[in-house]
Amino acid sequence: MTFMKPSTLLFIVTILLLPAAILVDQLYVKSLKLEFLTLEKDRIETTNRLATAKIVHENLNHVRDLVFENMDFPNKKSRIDHEERVFDFITTCINDLKLTLVSVKPLRPQTNGLVTTLGFDIEMTGDFFTFGELCAKFENSRRIFSLVSYKVSLNDKEETRSGAPRNKAIKVTMRVNTFRVRKA
Repeated sequence: MTFMKPSTLLFIVTILLLPAAILVDQLYVKSLKLEFLTLEKDRIETTNRLATAKIVHENLNHVRDLVFENMDFPNKKSRIDHEERVFDFITTCINDLKLTLVSVKPLRPQTNGLVTTLGFDIEMTGDFFTFGELCAKFENSRRIFSLVSYKVSLNDKEETRSGAPRNKAIKVTMRVNTFRVRKA
């Protein structure tokens, strides 16, 4: 009886075991692939739920801020009057956007039940896009603002300090209301 060389024997065993190893590997990897797809689906669902929860959290915080900023609570004492805070907000927004404030006229507060409406007639000059940014600032503020009416007209040219003409694009006249709710 002749024995094969160990290297030949190893080669034959390897050739015979290789298809079996490939078959086992394919079956094992296929089950892992299904498990991976399930995990990936679960990860995407969890990520979407977390994103939704974050949006809800931010919206609830915004609503809480709106309630605290726009309601008169009996124990809530502020050093600054409500009307003064609104006026400061409006003028700060207009100045930040580099609009030119011509006038702000507070209107007489109107009370209807628990809600007090504070109105302001505002006149300013600037450009149309900056006026849009101002409206966005009103919308995203911690106050409830209502842009009741506005009128946009082309503004005449005005002179700069050097005497050269400068076009201020538009003149905006608007009425803005904000509200104060008294707790029942």
